[in-house]
Amino acid sequence: MTLPSSKSRQQSGTGGIRQVAKAAGVSTATVSRVFNHPDSVSEKTRLRVAEAANKLFYIPDSAAKNLSSQRSRRIGALIPTIDDSIFARFVTSLQRELGDAGYSLILGINEFDEDLEVKEVRSLIESGIDGIILCGERRRQEVYDLLERHNIPFLLTNVYRPASKHPSVGYDNYAGASKAAAYLMDQGHEKFGVIDFPSLSNDRAERRVEGITHSLAERGLKIRPECHIERPFSFEEGRIGLRTLLDHAPDTTAVLCGNDVLAIGALFEAQERNLSVPKDLSIIGFDNLELASQISPGLTTVDVPTTAMGSRAAETLLLMLDQTPWPHATRIPTNLIIRGTTGPAPV
Repeated sequence: MTLPSSKSRQQSGTGGIRQVAKAAGVSTATVSRVFNHPDSVSEKTRLRVAEAANKLFYIPDSAAKNLSSQRSRRIGALIPTIDDSIFARFVTSLQRELGDAGYSLILGINEFDEDLEVKEVRSLIESGIDGIILCGERRRQEVYDLLERHNIPFLLTNVYRPASKHPSVGYDNYAGASKAAAYLMDQGHEKFGVIDFPSLSNDRAERRVEGITHSLAERGLKIRPECHIERPFSFEEGRIGLRTLLDHAPDTTAVLCGNDVLAIGALFEAQERNLSVPKDLSIIGFDNLELASQISPGLTTVDVPTTAMGSRAAETLLLMLDQTPWPHATRIPTNLIIRGTTGPAPV
């Protein structure tokens, strides 16, 4: 990946406004007024310019990008939520490393919404960021088109994808989930359930399910279709997930959850049903939230070292900005933390 020079980035922005003006049939001054003083332009003209800008992936440069250095020393980071403490730890580490290098961090939240992600990326580019960090690889192509059109270096996190054309710093969701499934099988479990995000919109969830499926298949087992439950992110959804799973497959003895929030919700539901965990049902999470070690019983989970991931992500993006050789894919190792929610399969 070759990063553009300051000159090429500046020329890209200048050419962009002229292309928009031509496509909309207005002057470059009118395009400028639409973005800087929209009240001075008719609604019809604003809509025409906006349509042309969207088709051409045009986003106006911020004033900071007009400095001779063409560096704003601002980095964008787009994460799904701040309700999950793993993202909070990641952002804290990221901000610390970037701050030590003289950069400021601008945070965007996409709420697992692809349309909102496009809007947030546009906003971050408009603010004049020098680079951006994204969570996961799967998203609307428009995001990648925008970043490439505006020559914004970007880095994927929360995934380890050496085969991807995009650079990444993250953990191996496949391997982490596979390890958790293997541990449960070693405990004698054969009737499994999975509760995770909808995999069509979340590549991390998809890789976790693939890891579990492959691990089970190696021992002649599989996840029954009715035992794969997809739910949004919340404790209540974890409860609903386990309720749905046990309604369809009451003989389930082990549940693998895509994150600790869903797993803790599932634990609460099991306790309300007077199921003994882990005597009747074993539950594993994924993240190792601080809460996981404080509840009773403590949650067995796959530890994701997000602080280390934030630090390495910052280091890698800074190398990219300095056009210094950087690793294409950096793997952050996961580790299975065994606590009280897992045990031998019921006899």
